[in-house]
Amino acid sequence: MRLYQAKVLNTCPRRVTVYMAEKGIECDVVTLDMRGGAGRTPEFQARSPGSTVPVLELDDGTFLPESLAIIEYLEERYPDPPMLGETPQERAQVRATERMANEFQLRNALHSLNSHPSWGERRPEWANPVRQVAEYLAPARDRLLQALEQRIGANEYLAGSRPTIADCSLFGGVDTLNRIAEYEFPASAPNLRGWYERFRQRPSAQYPDWAVERAAVTAST
Repeated sequence: MRLYQAKVLNTCPRRVTVYMAEKGIECDVVTLDMRGGAGRTPEFQARSPGSTVPVLELDDGTFLPESLAIIEYLEERYPDPPMLGETPQERAQVRATERMANEFQLRNALHSLNSHPSWGERRPEWANPVRQVAEYLAPARDRLLQALEQRIGANEYLAGSRPTIADCSLFGGVDTLNRIAEYEFPASAPNLRGWYERFRQRPSAQYPDWAVERAAVTAST
């Protein structure tokens, strides 16, 4: 297998690499300069119709786009340790939690994009945020945040006592925003604040190429 990911920090490839590290799955990794146009070539678009990363090249030479599809494919191929649950009820609950986490991080990222100055500093085309968009998204984002806060409760991880794909999905988004825009869970979400501090200490959460990634982001702004 071969995993195609972005040259600079990116939420969706991040969740896949965190998941693979949790599972102990290794494969070749190809780092692409997406800002430089690598995603717009006909060759890459044939692999990923949406011109996005990550993309997983399978052993038979076919290509699988979309981070969650990649994770679920790998979960079926490498079921141990289980990160999607072991029973139908567990799998349903993990999937529900992952969808909530993904919906939250999407709204949270769009809110940040339209409210935090760091985005415009890094990408000139994002230098004109639409404040009304941030204001519109805030209530739905906050409702999802509190739903996740209640869902994790006193659990160590989002869906129980061990990591699941829900943790990989939320961490990928939150950690990206933390690094780019200094995002932190608010004081109204103490359970999630504790979860983030615990999860970021896990070996899977480390970013071995972060110094290179940071330099690449800075050089491109």
